[in-house]
Amino acid sequence: MRFAIFPNLGKEKLFTFLPELLGMIEERKSSALLPLSMKEGLEAGGIKGASYGSIDELGNCDCLLSIGGDGSFLGAARTFRDYPILMAGIHLGELGFLNSITVEDAALRLDQILARHYTEESRLFLDSILKHEDGSQEWLTSVLNDVVIGHNEIGQLARLNLSVNGHLIQEYASDGLIVSSPTGSTGYALSCGGPVMGPGDDRMIVIPICAHTLQRFAIVLKCSDTVEVTAPPREKNLCISLDGSESCPFKTTDRLFIKGANKPIRFIRFADQDFFGTITKKLVRKIYETV
Repeated sequence: MRFAIFPNLGKEKLFTFLPELLGMIEERKSSALLPLSMKEGLEAGGIKGASYGSIDELGNCDCLLSIGGDGSFLGAARTFRDYPILMAGIHLGELGFLNSITVEDAALRLDQILARHYTEESRLFLDSILKHEDGSQEWLTSVLNDVVIGHNEIGQLARLNLSVNGHLIQEYASDGLIVSSPTGSTGYALSCGGPVMGPGDDRMIVIPICAHTLQRFAIVLKCSDTVEVTAPPREKNLCISLDGSESCPFKTTDRLFIKGANKPIRFIRFADQDFFGTITKKLVRKIYETV
């Protein structure tokens, strides 16, 4: 089997763990390919004798292993979203939900992947189009977690209008709006009181951030619905955040459209892993451990 490895160079444990992982893959008569763009950084960290390739070459491997935290997995998912590659994450971060492999069980999980002992999940992306006043439109980066619309200055009230399938639903006065996928429901949306959704669900969540109104509830929509967000003329300095890693200005003359993408990513889930059990372990128990 050909493994593509997409590591986060900012993780201290990476340069200790990666040589071990490459050795495990070689012992199993499989091959590994690392991004050519990371070669200099990896070699500076002491990684020698590895094989490198372009994003296209990595995308055409059999399985992609992201190494890092949830942010690393999200970045890998965006990078390889146009490829049919199967994905799994190796966890080097702290609190995380997306990575299904730990450093301690990496050898076991490799054996399970090679033996096809796993379940394949489909994870929904959200696509966004920004339509401008002059009639032009801009496709924004697809997200696996969420699109957040608000002020680029903390503490500023944002007035935003939400429409679904062309019908005005609500005018919000809040710190912003989150449009979340099921994957993103355990992130920012959860901290704002949103529901937890199963990873294979095909719905979206819209939830206001600290709304200045009694209507603070989340709205759950079909992935085929089209969400439209606009802002009244008096609003200034609004921005759109995409998975927390990219942002762009949002003008009052713009119209933002969001809906579920037609092409999901393929995600590995092992038989002994229960999604809601993981939620309990990483959220509820983590809280009590820190008290």
